[in-house]
Amino acid sequence: IVGEESADDGNVEKPRKLDPRITQLAREITRNAPTAYDKAKAIESYLKTNFRYTLDISISGGDPLAEFLFDVREGHCEYFATAMVIMLWTLDIPARIVNGFQMGEYNDLNNLYTVRDSDAHSWVEAYFPRSQAWVEFDPTPASGITDYSQGGLLSRLRKYMDAMEVFWLDYFV
Repeated sequence: IVGEESADDGNVEKPRKLDPRITQLAREITRNAPTAYDKAKAIESYLKTNFRYTLDISISGGDPLAEFLFDVREGHCEYFATAMVIMLWTLDIPARIVNGFQMGEYNDLNNLYTVRDSDAHSWVEAYFPRSQAWVEFDPTPASGITDYSQGGLLSRLRKYMDAMEVFWLDYFV
């Protein structure tokens, strides 16, 4: 891990070392996985099933990744994606964090998708040289993925409001 420049005085901080328990955990999770892809799937599954999604972050220590993995065991999608990427790196599997949005909610009134701030999401891509492909993984538990299947009167009203806003922007603004 590379040192970072301090914002206040321009000095370079000492590099932090990765908590050795993280490497040990990655090896333990993947001990029965024969391929790099299987290792990535094992880590993804471990994080999805053994941790809890929350937006109420209680991590405050000097090593947020170790605190997330070994103490708090809950967080939002950025924690899950970061944990998976770092564990893959310890196994020499190239990986990166991807930030973007979930697909949003389909509005059948105007045949468009509405994407809101709450649809922001982080996930993982791992590179597999033999196939020369980046493959997506999402270690966030299902409770962290927006469920658009809920209906009801308020949902329908929101769709009408969204459709009217698009109409207004398209034809009057």
